[in-house]
Amino acid sequence: PKRLEIVDVKVLSNPKFIKSYPMDSPYGLGVVGSNLFICEGESGLKSFNISNIDKIELNQHLKDHNAFDVIALDDNLLLMVGKDGFYQYDFSDPKKLKQLSFLPVKKQGL
Repeated sequence: PKRLEIVDVKVLSNPKFIKSYPMDSPYGLGVVGSNLFICEGESGLKSFNISNIDKIELNQHLKDHNAFDVIALDDNLLLMVGKDGFYQYDFSDPKKLKQLSFLPVKKQGL
């Protein structure tokens, strides 16, 4: 089964498993503060509140993306790469990601 596993690595020589959460198809993830963003391939992009790791909460699920990877920046900027291109989001409100821009990417035939 595919899942997100929370592991405490405060002591690198002694990692401790905390909890796991089921996922559809996890790819890249990004974390800033209590915000976690997970790309789920064809299942889209998910935004979570991780202030309580024993019970993470889904903030938003953008299902209309085929999302592969994200970079979450401290200034509430989320950069996401999807199958169709490159997206920028403002996550000032992690329950309502605001799309700032989109740069389409087309495959070139060889």
